[in-house]
Amino acid sequence: MKTRYLNPFRHILALLFFLLVKLVCPAQGRVVINEYMPWTLNGCGATSEFIELLNFGPGPVNIGCYILTDGDFSITIPPNTILQPGEFYVISGQDSIAYTCANIDSAVHSDLNWNTCNCTSGSIPTTGDGFLTDGGTANEQVVLLDPALKVLDAVARSLPVEISSSITTSTIGGQCTSQTFDLDLMSINYETIGESAGRGNSFARRLDGDCGWVKDPQQSANATNNTPGDVSSVSYSLTYTEVLACPKGSIVISVNASSYTDIFPMHYTLGFDSDSDGVFEMTDQYTTGTDSTASTIPLNDLVKGNYSITLASDKGCNLHTINFTILDCFTLLALHLFSFEAIQHPDKIECKWSLDNAWLLGHTDIEISTNGFSFQKAAVITTHDTTSGRKDFRYFLSNYPPGKIFLRIAFYDKNDNAQLSKVIVLNNDKGLSCRLWPNPVHNDLKIEVATDKSSLVNYQVFNNDNRLLANGIWHIYQGINMETIPVSRLPKGNYRLLITPVNSTSPATLLGFIKL
Repeated sequence: MKTRYLNPFRHILALLFFLLVKLVCPAQGRVVINEYMPWTLNGCGATSEFIELLNFGPGPVNIGCYILTDGDFSITIPPNTILQPGEFYVISGQDSIAYTCANIDSAVHSDLNWNTCNCTSGSIPTTGDGFLTDGGTANEQVVLLDPALKVLDAVARSLPVEISSSITTSTIGGQCTSQTFDLDLMSINYETIGESAGRGNSFARRLDGDCGWVKDPQQSANATNNTPGDVSSVSYSLTYTEVLACPKGSIVISVNASSYTDIFPMHYTLGFDSDSDGVFEMTDQYTTGTDSTASTIPLNDLVKGNYSITLASDKGCNLHTINFTILDCFTLLALHLFSFEAIQHPDKIECKWSLDNAWLLGHTDIEISTNGFSFQKAAVITTHDTTSGRKDFRYFLSNYPPGKIFLRIAFYDKNDNAQLSKVIVLNNDKGLSCRLWPNPVHNDLKIEVATDKSSLVNYQVFNNDNRLLANGIWHIYQGINMETIPVSRLPKGNYRLLITPVNSTSPATLLGFIKL
């Protein structure tokens, strides 16, 4: 093994910088393992495995130098990697995970490729089980650690977990501080998924950030797990309370659960929009707290302004974020956002939200950002309603930029006091849409390629041994393109067609076919 000598002065500076960041940047958001796929079936290969992280908020988190491990290998996330509230981060063994291998309806571009990042404790296998042991009696653990080896999240299929080994983490060329650990020697409270073993399984939280998991879901890397009709075992409600210590305000968050023993003590991160710009940034104020008494969480002495609070059960899940506003003394805002969701359709985004006391509503702005920081108005909805209770709203947004976008709503009461919803992250980069026929095929394989812009694409045909048997380049144009690949000379068997855009960040598309 080669020994690498670091410049000691540089090492001291890096350590001082790390300590400074730790002092001035308290926990601003809660990052969890939201989904993972130890994939070895369907021709996708071991490098198609992925792990999805999610920042549930309330503020952005610098996950630089965070460590992800299975007990045998570790991955160190590059420094200054900022994860916005509601944003996903996909770590995989390849740059682009093809359609059906990571997302049920589209290909996925990985945020970090562990085989090329130079950020692992050793070379992760690219065959067999790859990074994540799969099938049989495997009880693979997946653990997320901060740079000081504090456990942020830990999940396993069942207990006892697999035996781990001593690991020394990568410094990524001296940018992060190396750590040596053995999970077997650490005190870790694993959240168990409780599903049976089997090869080719995928595991995802039934709802983003919730405690319930499901095996073999419709995999959704870099997309929400939430589906209509799914509800959490824990619900929350917020009420304002009148206090005599004017001009400060107070709230009480009520927790509703079938068993409070598994929920409390509850932990929270409270964000305060200190610069009143409507965005929760790293420069805003964040405090953490714990409440051990079921079933309410009171917060007192809150100064005027906008707040966002993320709550978590003692297991570190059952996550929920509530945005609220404190006004002067007793003029506390009664208009309350109950829910907000956004659904990506092929040519529009469906926004749905519910408000309590909607008769107080003046207007609602739908706001969009391409970076998670700067938001612009995309639509203004003026509503006149006399409903005293809860009212449901829906709006279809058709004009928005391509690629990843951050979406939220700002709703104003009749006195022009504003509240902000949570931020929802969507990716509407259509890229390529491909289909082939006939399948099975004898002579000529027909391929339809639909795209929203003209470009060059590579095509490659592989057999089951990953041997390249045919390849070429197509010049495709905006709209629907028809292409043909002669396959009459190929032996009978199963094949994979990989279609990759040239000089584009759009993901590749993987299609399978049978030659007769």
